[in-house]
Amino acid sequence: MEHSKLYKLTEQASKKLYESVNDIESLNQWKIQMINLIDEIAQLKLSTSIEINKINNTSLDPTDWLSSRHIAHQMLDSSIEFIQTVRSHPVWQPIPIEVRKSIEQESLPEQGQALSKVCHDALTYIFPYIRGNIHPRFWGWVMGEGTLGGILAEMMVATMNINAGGCTHSAVLVERTVIQWMRQLFGFPKDNNGGIVVNGTSMASIICMATARRQFLINIRQDGIVNGPQLIVYASKEVHICIGKALEVLGFGLKAMHSISVDDNFSIKIDELKKTIENDRKNGLIPFCIIGNAGTVNTGAFDNLIELSTIARKENMWFHVDGAFGGLVILDPERRHLVQGIEQADSLAFDFHKWFHCPYAAGCVLIRNGTHLLSTFSVHQSYLADNERGCAGDKPWFCDLGLELSRPFRALKVWFTLKEHGIIKLGQKISDNCQQAQYLASLLEKYKDFIRILRPITLNIVNFRLEPKELDILNNELIDIFNNELLADIQLSGIAVASTTRIYNQLYIRVCIVSHRCILEDFDIFVDNLLKFSHTRLQNLKQSINSVDQE
Repeated sequence: MEHSKLYKLTEQASKKLYESVNDIESLNQWKIQMINLIDEIAQLKLSTSIEINKINNTSLDPTDWLSSRHIAHQMLDSSIEFIQTVRSHPVWQPIPIEVRKSIEQESLPEQGQALSKVCHDALTYIFPYIRGNIHPRFWGWVMGEGTLGGILAEMMVATMNINAGGCTHSAVLVERTVIQWMRQLFGFPKDNNGGIVVNGTSMASIICMATARRQFLINIRQDGIVNGPQLIVYASKEVHICIGKALEVLGFGLKAMHSISVDDNFSIKIDELKKTIENDRKNGLIPFCIIGNAGTVNTGAFDNLIELSTIARKENMWFHVDGAFGGLVILDPERRHLVQGIEQADSLAFDFHKWFHCPYAAGCVLIRNGTHLLSTFSVHQSYLADNERGCAGDKPWFCDLGLELSRPFRALKVWFTLKEHGIIKLGQKISDNCQQAQYLASLLEKYKDFIRILRPITLNIVNFRLEPKELDILNNELIDIFNNELLADIQLSGIAVASTTRIYNQLYIRVCIVSHRCILEDFDIFVDNLLKFSHTRLQNLKQSINSVDQE
């Protein structure tokens, strides 16, 4: 009761601080009211502290809940302020040496510190030096920004602290709902066991490939792959590295993946794929899986998923689609034709922390036939027995559909995001990003005499390289170094963050737009600074050459 009264008085005092005063008389009246409030708070604070000190608190809970509540509110306010004012921060900044030392050289804490001190250190040493992907001009790699709703969802997840591996509780129901929503979105048949929320497409790829493998090696869980047939996976040369890692982890090795060339649109060559499968069969190999790309990481290219699904069915092979971020283009009516055929996949992996803008980390596995997923990962142990009555119900448990027994409640932030924004708005933001890519290309096109843009621009990725006349444009290594250093200049300035990639054995600056906050003006700022830093770097290079000549 005393705690509740103290909290109310503190709230009154907080509101009183923001009251306006018009003259000396109202100011004096305000002072009297504040003094009275402070006196009441002080008396209650003293009595509350005496009560608290009488209690032998051996838990990890606060001894002073009121103060801790105030600190927690301050941290939430700081988090919201950080997001709200993100444009006033540099996109990225180097970590100062003294900050590095404060983090890396701190000794293992033997005694606890005050909660306020821990929060202060987090705000001082950690918050300012993040990667930057919450900023509207962060266009490196493929990273979503997150949302305020995502912050609240993660706070609630930490509060509930649920292990979503199994049993009967709300987290199980939410995750099943999210999976059914995704099956509906991608045109998969309804299946209660046909998917799971994981930490990202890398893990999703392992789960999908393991599920595919068991359909061809039924006794794999007992016998392993020793002396088994040599199974072959087919993917384009633009496939993401997570597929190769999955094959390594599952014991196939990279030799099990036969890479197929791509056409001028960076899509897999269908005729070459057919011929390779035919030749492999003649050589005693077992073609077992075709990987289709729904948005490659380099250029945002799409394979012909309809053709690939047809080949997979004809050849009795598993058809997997890597839709890490491009798969969600299905939300954009103007571009969803790019993923036609995705509904025919035997498995699909994609991320929620990219174009869904959920906080890291959240990805998804969808398996067409859920019994395949269950038979691949389910384990029966006495200490994991279910019961129709009580807490241990709602089989199958999610720990039987994947690798993790201890699982965080990842599905809540997905559920929260979908309910807060809906698929129409999320689809509109995808469309915006794709249009912004075209706008950026139009800005760069004005300088086509020394900026080369890689085309086609299918989605939200723009690859380009500067080839200044002042340099030997036939010297690829020199041009690569110039572009790499130019990009570092921009990153260090805090103006923007893009990344690089290599295409046709040349280095390109890669702008990948996955932002719900950026506007067209951001690209004007980027191009203006790109040209400014390029000019400065060329001037410095010219002066350096002149100095050498004078010597």
